Amino acid sequence: MRQIFIFTAGDKKARAHLDESILNPVPFARMQEALGHSQTEYYRSLIPDEEGFHAWGAVPGPVNQRTWNAMQVGDLVLTVYGNQYHFLSSVIGKLDNPGLASRIWGQDEDGNTWQYMYLLSRPQRVAIDVMREPVVNYLNKGYRGFTRISDEKVQAILKAYGSLDRFVQQVFEASFPQTHVERELAQAEKDADSTVTFDPKDMPDGRRKVIQEIVRRQGQPKFRKALLAAYAGKCAVTGCDVGAVLEAAHIAPYLGTDSNAIQNGLLLRADIHTLFDLGQLKITPDREIQLHESLFGTVYEQYQGLLLRLPYDRTCWPSRDALVLKYNLVL
Repeated sequence: MRQIFIFTAGDKKARAHLDESILNPVPFARMQEALGHSQTEYYRSLIPDEEGFHAWGAVPGPVNQRTWNAMQVGDLVLTVYGNQYHFLSSVIGKLDNPGLASRIWGQDEDGNTWQYMYLLSRPQRVAIDVMREPVVNYLNKGYRGFTRISDEKVQAILKAYGSLDRFVQQVFEASFPQTHVERELAQAEKDADSTVTFDPKDMPDGRRKVIQEIVRRQGQPKFRKALLAAYAGKCAVTGCDVGAVLEAAHIAPYLGTDSNAIQNGLLLRADIHTLFDLGQLKITPDREIQLHESLFGTVYEQYQGLLLRLPYDRTCWPSRDALVLKYNLVL
């Protein structure tokens, strides 16, 4: 379920930070200084049409860390100051990086920086009073600092509007930011439509292509065989034991043969694998299954809140570090 987060910008220093990373994008050169070329290119790929990136962050502290840990890619973020919502955006990435935060915002009087960072889609301007109806009926009446809207309130929004997208459209008169996955899927679909060819005379070649596509979807054969053995031939989410539809899923993004460790894999039914890759079915670092709200009311709702099925051999359990990385990054 997508969540809603609020950050405030009530004091003079926070307003200056708005200029530095919300009203204006941060140059990618600053990111490269802190993260290096490879990670910078990854984040640049998420926002290819931008000259820089938008971001916000929170200083260390148990409340801020707990709130930041709960945040996921795709969540809605609203900016509040002067008892008014001013900006709307969504999370496109998270990182805990004091070096990058210091380069953007400096440090506070205690020597801390806003290291619990979240990268945002281009902020959209809105102008809605916090106490204005109907928004006050669903969100909070006031805010102090970095805040997560409760699950109960988000559920009330979904019940009344059907989705967060519709809530944003009708209440804030804005569009919910499109994710990089949605953009890339749309482009891939367009590319696929433009390259469709059909030759009914070449049936043997067509058959070979079907087999090749099945093998490609199921994953690298050696990696898949190891996962089939580790998970006793059953999907880690559904328990499905039909081998023909079970696929080898990478948890952290595939980066070559080193990614094919058992601890970086899950055996998943084909449809579950697709949802997992798209971020519509997520697995928390504590191995709990979480669904996108669009899957509520469907056959997949039965998996919400369940724990992942684990191999008997603990050495084959999925890596917590890999789960954290996947949980915080989509694709």
